[in-house]
Amino acid sequence: MKDNTAPHTTFRKILIANRGEIAARIIRTAHKMGIATVAVYAAGERDALHARMASEAYELEGSSLADTYLNANKIIDLAKKTGATAIHPGYGFMSENEQFAAACEKAGITFIGPGSEAIALMGNKKRAREAAIEAGLPVIKAYTGTIGGFEPAASELSYPLLVKAAAGGGGKGMRIVRTPGELGEAVAATSREAEAYFGDGAVYIEQYIESPRHIEVQVMADHHGNTVHLFERECSIQRRYQKIVEEAPSPSVTPAMRQKMGEAAVALAKSIGYRNAGTIEFLADPQGNFYFLEMNTRIQVEHPVTEMITGIDIVEEQIHIAAGHPLRFKQEDLQIVGHAIECRIYSEDPAAGFIPSPGRMSCYHEPAGEGIRVDSAFDTEGEVSDRYDPMISKLTTFGNTREEARQRMVQALAGYGIQGVRNNISFLLSLMHNNDFTGGSFSTAWCEKNAPPIVEAEKSIKSANDWHIPAAAALLASLKRKTGRNLVWDSLDYWRAGKTMRFCFEGEVVTTMISHLSDTGFDFTIDRRVMKGRYRYENKKLTITTNNESHNVFISENDEGLPRVTYGGFRYFFRRFDFLKKKDVITPGQDDFASGTGAVYSPMPGRIISINRQAGENFRKGDVLAIVESMKMENSILAPADGTVESINAEEGELIDGTSPLLVITV
Repeated sequence: MKDNTAPHTTFRKILIANRGEIAARIIRTAHKMGIATVAVYAAGERDALHARMASEAYELEGSSLADTYLNANKIIDLAKKTGATAIHPGYGFMSENEQFAAACEKAGITFIGPGSEAIALMGNKKRAREAAIEAGLPVIKAYTGTIGGFEPAASELSYPLLVKAAAGGGGKGMRIVRTPGELGEAVAATSREAEAYFGDGAVYIEQYIESPRHIEVQVMADHHGNTVHLFERECSIQRRYQKIVEEAPSPSVTPAMRQKMGEAAVALAKSIGYRNAGTIEFLADPQGNFYFLEMNTRIQVEHPVTEMITGIDIVEEQIHIAAGHPLRFKQEDLQIVGHAIECRIYSEDPAAGFIPSPGRMSCYHEPAGEGIRVDSAFDTEGEVSDRYDPMISKLTTFGNTREEARQRMVQALAGYGIQGVRNNISFLLSLMHNNDFTGGSFSTAWCEKNAPPIVEAEKSIKSANDWHIPAAAALLASLKRKTGRNLVWDSLDYWRAGKTMRFCFEGEVVTTMISHLSDTGFDFTIDRRVMKGRYRYENKKLTITTNNESHNVFISENDEGLPRVTYGGFRYFFRRFDFLKKKDVITPGQDDFASGTGAVYSPMPGRIISINRQAGENFRKGDVLAIVESMKMENSILAPADGTVESINAEEGELIDGTSPLLVITV
């Protein structure tokens, strides 16, 4: 195949036609190489991490993807105006768009990736399959055709079958067919989906392999005839056909299988004249046979695991190759050192079928330490947009062995502090503890099949945490208030020795005695357990040091001033039995509270059994205002003082989460 790229000796400035963590990751390497960078961003993203990191940043005006990250003309024009002589597409968006690559070539701008012809060839699943066969790669038996014309071909295969979009990728446009009666509708539905996603309704059917593993091989090729592979990645842990955990090397690949897969990947890349970084994906059956699946003509989301076990900066090599230089290593120079695991941190709810959970984070802290790498779209709390993929960051850990990398991953996941949006951190922690994962026994269907028990197992892992730590931290944070300048503690003199109070923690009523509280130290007795030590609160991270051990607890407020508490990767429910507002706190039995109007909340989630007062009705201190059933127990919400009900905000029988007011009262 003709090499259409135009080699350069160097790039002084490159444009990154992407956003989020991959844009930030490319910018970081480019700056390390002394190359200036141009970032692009859509409306509302001016303060995004990648825009702040770049040497220059420009808004792509418009409200749709077609106007912004998918507007090839606008991006190429911007590259010309800023003097950028190369464009890195990252992954997604236009990274595998042959028309964009061709337009860059025509404009005299280097596309940091393969030539447009290779992208076009591998982007069509039918042609890619034919190229793989020609290169000698094993493939799964398959047929192409049109709606209504697949039945004769399907009779030559045994069920189950897989219906796939010819132009598909990323888990889109695929359906499993287990009986002949399902075939017609599956083909029609897949064709419609393919047309919607890719603008091409062509589909094909192939034999479906039960319990396969998804294994991919990283290749790199230059303009001088050199092609190497950087070994394999295990990508079988997926939900909705999209990966959430990857690792290198694969725990299921033997040395002999690794050699065969690597040689096959290199053979395909060479046969199509491929240049730059690419990934050949295979399906492997339980017997160790492997079959060509597709080729991704771009950098992969999961490339960090390969970088960690080889020491190769893949983005740096991409830029180096695009500039016309030969590979700086040969196949015999490469070896696997250690093991790496990557977890994708998504804003999603695994307990609800992994549905995305966009919104604004009220807290964002990420782990750090030896053998820990974080590639993130954020360096502080920000907006997780519903317009893009909900991935917040990628966490990669390295160890000398797989078990060491796994243990480090558990520790690192526990070090995250993400609040304001639901996320999959506790799910990933549970997954890391699962026996199938620790034993390396899983397939592409394993994660979705086992998602419910993995979610259920979160409870036992959470219960292993010492709950007194987040309880003490939440109590400390609840006793603060915000001033115009800094954080101070409310009426420190008030919390005289022996002061007793109650709060709700994880649905249980906890009695606490406050023996000492200052701006750096505390002495609490929480549920008969003495908690004494020092603390430091900074940027929504409260660090408690007790018994010579330090613990980080992340605490922020929701829109109604109620606390969000995260410790060890898990969320905790904390409510004081108070009349709560953002500035005033009234404790039951407290005599020196501030009068006024505010909301009464349930201290825990549950179902409202009764609302015991009407709007306009008076009550006395200690009267039962409402009863909430939680964890099969009835909990009475007591009036903190004499007063009047202003309004009722809930109904009997209603399910509540503890964050919405039940009543508004004046005392």
